[in-house]
Amino acid sequence: VTHWVPGGFDGDLLKMSNLPEWETKLGTCGYSNQGRVLADVRELLAQTRSLSAKVEPYVFNTGRTANLLSLAGTIPIHFKRKQYNIPVRLLVSTDYPNNPPIGYVTPTKAMRIHRGHPNVDESGVIYMTYPIWIKGQSNLSMVCFELMQKFSIRPPVYAAGTGVRVNRVVRPGAAGQYGNQFRKPHPAQRPVVRPDVKQTPVAQPIAQPRHPHAYLYPKTNPYIDAKAQEKDRLLKKARELLTEGAHERLATQKEEIDRLLACESKLKQGKLYLVQSKAGMFSEKKQLEETTANMKKKIEEVTQWIAENKDKKLDVDTALGGKDTWSKQILQEVAKDHAIGDTLYALDKALEDGRVSLDVFLRQVRRLAKQQFRHRVLALKIMERQQQRSAMEM
Repeated sequence: VTHWVPGGFDGDLLKMSNLPEWETKLGTCGYSNQGRVLADVRELLAQTRSLSAKVEPYVFNTGRTANLLSLAGTIPIHFKRKQYNIPVRLLVSTDYPNNPPIGYVTPTKAMRIHRGHPNVDESGVIYMTYPIWIKGQSNLSMVCFELMQKFSIRPPVYAAGTGVRVNRVVRPGAAGQYGNQFRKPHPAQRPVVRPDVKQTPVAQPIAQPRHPHAYLYPKTNPYIDAKAQEKDRLLKKARELLTEGAHERLATQKEEIDRLLACESKLKQGKLYLVQSKAGMFSEKKQLEETTANMKKKIEEVTQWIAENKDKKLDVDTALGGKDTWSKQILQEVAKDHAIGDTLYALDKALEDGRVSLDVFLRQVRRLAKQQFRHRVLALKIMERQQQRSAMEM
């Protein structure tokens, strides 16, 4: 489907038209981490081709209805060296991956759920005998793999014989919350197992998922083997002890690593400081050596000049003179600057003695200050040019 808009084709609409229907409706579910849901569902569908995704409403036990992403179809298991397809349905919770999905076994009309199954109750709700969900780390593929492992040990469904009537206990209430399916199940009354029902697993095609009706699912399963429960309890306790010890060792090692890293960082900073200080000292030493050499040269020139002019009579007005035009000009400018300074001092004394009026004083000070400023600026510019020429000659 191509959508035309003024000025060309609407690329976003064209891209949306190529997406599966469930991806286009995923935004209506209100997932807190929609990107993670999209990535994990795509991964699961790529691994298990017998599952399909669909967005549909779900009724919670509070009566609230929300759109959830449903994954319905079959998962393959191997029981007694044969492969069977178990119809299941997974509903992705709104705060996934913090909480696991809601799981159901959805038998067809030709199937029945095993009474007393340790992981599936008679209503089809899937439970796990120990927590498999790690908040934020587990995903849908891990759940399906765990279900395949559990159901391969004991399939949850069997083929219903002709004329066999299976009583289903219907309980009032709403659909169970998704926080309990992958924790320990809840207790219910033990159903009567009919001896005339032949219980053998069979392969079935993909079944249409059933919408969860208002059943109050049991909170425990009384049909779990006591020895298995004790074994699971001991294993859980052992895992907790090992995990606690590992966490303590990890925390200790982390503190030591952090301390060593901090020490390494300080050593690197100290090394950098020493390298920079060394470079600065060498540069300063070089400058001092050059300055010392220049001072020695100047001293020799002054000493020689004094020796040559020791017995000569010098005219004060002509004793100082520049070697070049710039030197002579800067001497003139500095002399004019000082002369104006002396004049300003004399004007100030005359104002104090009352020999000049304030108007005359201000007018003369303004005129002399402008001249003094020009002389100083010119002298500074000449000095800058002389320094530049000296640097180029060196």
